[in-house]
Amino acid sequence: MQVRTSHPIVDAILDRYRREVGTALPAYRNHVLRSLNYHQLLLGEPVPGTAALAWAVHDLGIWTAGTWDYLDPSADLVSKHAAEFGIDDIEGTRRMVLDHHRLHATDDRLSETFRLADRIDATRGLLRRPATRADIEAVAAQLPYEGFHTFLIRRGVAYALTHPTRPLPMVRW
Repeated sequence: MQVRTSHPIVDAILDRYRREVGTALPAYRNHVLRSLNYHQLLLGEPVPGTAALAWAVHDLGIWTAGTWDYLDPSADLVSKHAAEFGIDDIEGTRRMVLDHHRLHATDDRLSETFRLADRIDATRGLLRRPATRADIEAVAAQLPYEGFHTFLIRRGVAYALTHPTRPLPMVRW
């Protein structure tokens, strides 16, 4: 598997939000790029610009809006940056962001493979089908986790302790 370690849209967006993301930037950047690689693998072709923008911003609301309820703020960043990258399908791009934590499948191939790719990375390949263990290892060897999952657990637990009736606001049916 040829692992992609950069993407012009991802690089431009993450550079723009470097200050907001702070010390978590290497972990988030690698998460974005690992997921983009898994998405490409699932699609069987390079991800389109719409997906690259969605990957770059899909969790950014954690930092830009300072909340664990980050899907809407993250999707709003699609609208803010789409024209800069010549992306016309703003609603489709926003949908990838808004649906990436859905529990049920979507009927749109691009959004569904986006959702599955994020799940592959969020579970460190535990839920990896149809990717293989070798695919996960190849991607992680070039784009290490950098504490991403520790960050998620710490942030999630802190939020859950203060919001016990809605501990996972980003999960959608």
